[in-house]
Amino acid sequence: MPQLDIDLFDDFLFFAFVSLLFGLGDEEGEELVIEMGTDLFLAQYYLETSKLLGEQKKIIKNLFISSIRV
Repeated sequence: MPQLDIDLFDDFLFFAFVSLLFGLGDEEGEELVIEMGTDLFLAQYYLETSKLLGEQKKIIKNLFISSIRV
């Protein structure tokens, strides 16, 4: 059983070293992912809000026009 622990530790060290070489834990990459996610969320929020405000504008306009005719 102790040999298994040593083998797992060796594998961990190997993958940790490789990830450092290729920059898998690079902060810039993580920041880019966060920025992209934020941009996508804000774009979706803007489109949904614009659509909702357009619908509300039509409702208010129709109510105002119907109140004038009465």
